Order: sequence, then C-alpha cells, then structure tokens
Amino acid sequence: MKAYKDWGKQKLVIDSIEPTHYVRTFLVYSTIKKLAGTYGIKNICEIGCGVGILSSKLGKSGFNVNAFDLDRNAVRLAKRHSKNENVNFFSADVLRMDTKKKYDLVLAVEVIEHIKDDAQAIKNIGKMLNPNGFFLLTVPINEDYRTEFDSRSGHIRRYTEKDLTDKLKKAGFAIIKIKYFNFPLLWLWYFKFYLPYSSKKSKSQRKKLPFYVHLLKIFNKVFLMDLCFNSKKATNIMVLSRKN
Repeated sequence: MKAYKDWGKQKLVIDSIEPTHYVRTFLVYSTIKKLAGTYGIKNICEIGCGVGILSSKLGKSGFNVNAFDLDRNAVRLAKRHSKNENVNFFSADVLRMDTKKKYDLVLAVEVIEHIKDDAQAIKNIGKMLNPNGFFLLTVPINEDYRTEFDSRSGHIRRYTEKDLTDKLKKAGFAIIKIKYFNFPLLWLWYFKFYLPYSSKKSKSQRKKLPFYVHLLKIFNKVFLMDLCFNSKKATNIMVLSRKN
C-alpha cells in the first residue's frame, strides 16, 4: 500500500489515533477479549496487520499472535516499533501458504475487500483454523458510499451484510455476531473531514500530519459513543463467525 511508503513512521500515529482506526481497534479488541474469556482463545493470526497496532495490543494482553502483511514497508515499521515477544510479524501472503499452523482465531480487519477472489480467501481462512475456531473480520459496506478514496485504497468492493454472510456460510462458517459501526459521529467525521483531508494529501508531495492531530486522543473518547448504535447507515461492518 502506497501510504506506508509515503507516510513512513507517521502511519503509526495515523493508525493509532485517527478516529475511524481508533474506534475500530477498540471494537475488535474488546470483542476478542470477551470471546477469549469464554472460549480460552490463545493463538491468533492477523491477516493484513499493517503497522501492527492491533497485533501489538493483543500481544501485550498475553495472546500469541502471528501477523502477516504483503507490504514490506508496513512490516518493517511494525517490527521496529513493536518489541513484544508474543507477536511475530511476517511479510508474506499467508492465504497462499501451505501452513500446518492452526489458530483459535483469525483476524482480517479491512482486508478482504482488497482481494479479487474473496470467497476463496474465506475458504482458505477456514483451513487455518482449529475445529470450532473463530473468524473475525471488518469490511466497508454500502456501494452508495463509494468515493475515489475506495479506488485509491484498492477497495474492489463495498459489501452488503447479505453478500458477506452468504460467502461466510458457504465456506462453512456459522454467524455469531454482526455489528455495524461508524455512525453517526464517525459518519460525519469520515465524509466531512477524513475524506477531504485524504484527497488533499494524496495530491501533495508533502506528507505531514496536521498540528491538531494529537487532540484527537481527547475526541476519540466521544467517538466511542458510536458503538452504542448498530445502524445500517454505518460505513463499516464487523462479523464474527465460527467454523462449523
């Protein structure tokens, strides 16, 4: 992904405190913690880990994590800034690997919308799981929300709930939980602030975060209120499923 090369270590800041990233990480992490308390999840694989914000957070909580990303720049940043012994980062396409390693949980956070044959990718993920293992993913939804940002980010599609859950069921997964997120506050942030800023910066040679970026640490507590809602007007969806 070009952003890792363009932004360098600033991408660590973006992925940590930009509101849509922050709230998504909070949602996924809290879901895993609750799940682990019930089912004793220990070994996790993250596909498309980026700079490793979520994997590092999970490692600090005692989970054993193998984190994969195709982008070498992202993995290089992740290794440089995450020193947790519970986490291993790899620059590899784990979905094409003949791996004998089995996991209790596989994560794909904003990943499969980039994959042309997403149905096959989901089937491959099933092969990576222990019996009754879990698959947690998030994706963008609603094609009416498509902008040039989607094309620039390599989003082949934005999903509907039915399309996504049908593919999961066909691959042998049972749906456990569905959560729409990024509405209403983050809907406004995404369309009124994030997308215009991203579009402007994509045309600029100078990649520098705005001076107010660290104030977002305060506002993010307010943006977490979005998780009280579960509206189909949201920009994203999280689906937790279990291998049959």
